[in-house]
Amino acid sequence: MKIRIILLALVFIINAFGFSKTEDGFIGFATAQAQSKEDYEDNTKSKRKTKKTGAMTERVAKKLQEAQAVIEAEQLEEGIEILNDILEMRRLTDYERAQVNYFFAYVAYLKEDYRGAINYYNKVLIEEEVPEGLLSSARYTIAQLWFQLEEWDKAIIAVDDLLDNSESPRPDLYILKGSALYQLKSYGEMIPVIRAAIDLAEERDPFRIQSLQDNIKSTADENRVKYDKSGTTEINYPQLVRIISIKLKGDLTKLRERDVEQKTLIEETIVDLEKSIANLEIGPTKENWWLLLRAAYFELDDIENVRIILERLLFEWPKKEYWTQLSAVYGQLKFDDKQMSSYRTAYEEGFLEKSNELVQMAQLYLSMEVPYKAAVILQKGFDAGQVDPEVKNWRLLSQAWFLAADDQMAITALREAAKLSDDGELDIRLARSLANIADFEGCVQSAEIAINKGDLKRDDESYITLGMCQFEVAAYEGSKSSFDLAEIDAERRKQLALDNCAAIENMTKEDFVKTLEQQEQDLKKGKEIEEKILSCVLPASLRTVNNWQKFLEKEVARVTQLQNQLRDIEEQLRNRESQAISF
Repeated sequence: MKIRIILLALVFIINAFGFSKTEDGFIGFATAQAQSKEDYEDNTKSKRKTKKTGAMTERVAKKLQEAQAVIEAEQLEEGIEILNDILEMRRLTDYERAQVNYFFAYVAYLKEDYRGAINYYNKVLIEEEVPEGLLSSARYTIAQLWFQLEEWDKAIIAVDDLLDNSESPRPDLYILKGSALYQLKSYGEMIPVIRAAIDLAEERDPFRIQSLQDNIKSTADENRVKYDKSGTTEINYPQLVRIISIKLKGDLTKLRERDVEQKTLIEETIVDLEKSIANLEIGPTKENWWLLLRAAYFELDDIENVRIILERLLFEWPKKEYWTQLSAVYGQLKFDDKQMSSYRTAYEEGFLEKSNELVQMAQLYLSMEVPYKAAVILQKGFDAGQVDPEVKNWRLLSQAWFLAADDQMAITALREAAKLSDDGELDIRLARSLANIADFEGCVQSAEIAINKGDLKRDDESYITLGMCQFEVAAYEGSKSSFDLAEIDAERRKQLALDNCAAIENMTKEDFVKTLEQQEQDLKKGKEIEEKILSCVLPASLRTVNNWQKFLEKEVARVTQLQNQLRDIEEQLRNRESQAISF
C-alpha cells in the first residue's frame, strides 16, 4: 500500500519529543523540541500550558518504536497487532494511550479510512496528561480530514476547536476555515475569516521587514552613501538601493584585474542588495489567500472589492490573468482610462499572445478613438501569425486603417476579408473603397463579384455602385444596364415602404399615396392642412438612380456627338489627303 502523508503531521515518540528518565523508571516527555517556531509559540501560550505533560515507560516506548518500524514498512496489520498488545498492558498512562491512538489514527488514514482516523484522533483529545503539541497536531489533522471528506460544517467546527485552544493561532487555520465556508457558499461569513488570516500574517511581519531595511542602511553606511537618518522623512528603499548599486558599480570599474577578492566582495554586495529589495516587496501572505478573497467578493458581485484585490495581487504577483481580469473589471466600473492602461501593460509585458487578446486590445484602442495603434497591433498580429485570419478580424483591421486615414492599407485588409466571405457585402464595400481612390476598374471587378455572390443588404445601392464605376471607365452600355436593375429594386423598395406606411395609417395604398401627394402640393403652396399630415420615408436610391440615368443619357449623347464630330473630321482629312494625292 502506498503510504500518503500529505495531510498528516504525525508526532512520533522518538524524534518529536525530548526524553528524561524519572525515578519510577518512566520516560518523561517535555514540550516538543522538533516543532516549528509557530507551533512552539502556540503551545507555550495556549490554555493548556500549565498542564502536566505525562510520562511513558521505557517498554511502551520500545513497543511504539517497533510499531513505527513495521508501519513505515507498510506492514500495517502487524503494526496494529503491536499497538493492541500495548493497549493490553497494565497501568498505561494517559500519554501512552494517546500515542497508541495517534498511531491507530495514522494507520486508519493510510488505509483511507478517514472517518476511522478521526475517531482515533478524538480519543487522543479526551486524554488528560498529554503534551499540547500532540493535541494540537490531532486537532489540525481532524480539521484537514473533515475537509478532505468534504464535510465542511464539521471541518469548521474542528478549526474553531483549534482556534479556541490557541492564543496565538497560525494564519493557515483561518484559511482552512475560510475555504470550508467558501464550499458552503457562505461568502459573507468567509470574508472576515480570510481577512483575519491576512491581518495576522501582516502583524507578524515587521521584524522581517526591519531586518531587511537595516541590511540596506548598513550597506549604505559602509559605502558612505548619504540618506536621511533623522526619521523625519520616510526612506525610499528602492531608490536608496539604486544609488548604492550605482556607486558600487562605479567602484568596480576602478578596480584592477588582480583585485579579484575586492571585486567579488562588491559583486556579492550588489546581489545581496537586490535580494533585500526583492524580499521587501514580497509580503507575508500567500497568493491563494487573496484568490479566495477575490472569489468571495466576485460571488457577492462586489466588483469594487474585486478591483482592490486584483490590484493587490498584481503588486506581488504580476501575472497575465490578473492584468486581463483587472482590465475587464475597470471596464465594468467604467474606468476607461485604467482599463486601457492595464491591458496595455499586459501587452507591453508580452502577456497577450492569443488572437482574441490582441483583437480585444485593438477594440479598446478603437473605443478610445486611437485607430492607428489599433491597426498597428492587429497588423503585427497578422504578420506574426498570432491573429486568426478570419473575416471579422480582417474587417476590424480594415476599419482601423480607414479610421487612421490609410486607405491603401485598409483596402488590402478589406480585400482579404472579402476573399473569405461567402456573401457579397464585403466585396461591395471594397468596390466603394476602390472608387474612393479612383480605382474604377477595380471597383467594377469587385462590384461584379459582390453581385454574383449575392446576399447583399441593398441590391439597388450595389447596382448603383457598379453603374457609377462602369460609367467612369466609359462602359456606358453596362452602366445603363446596371442603373436599370438598380431602378427595378429601388422601385420595389419604394412600393414596400408605401404599403407599410399605408398600413400604419389604416389606409389603402392608393388613398395614402393620393393624400400624401395632395398634402405635399398644398404645403408647397403654403396652404394650411387641417387633418393629420402624412409622411413616409422612401428609399433615396430611386432618386439617385434616376439622376444617374439622366446624367448618363446626357453624357452618352455628348460622347456620341463628339464621336460623330470626330468621325466627320477624320473623313474630311481622308478626303483632303486623297485630293492631294490626285493632284
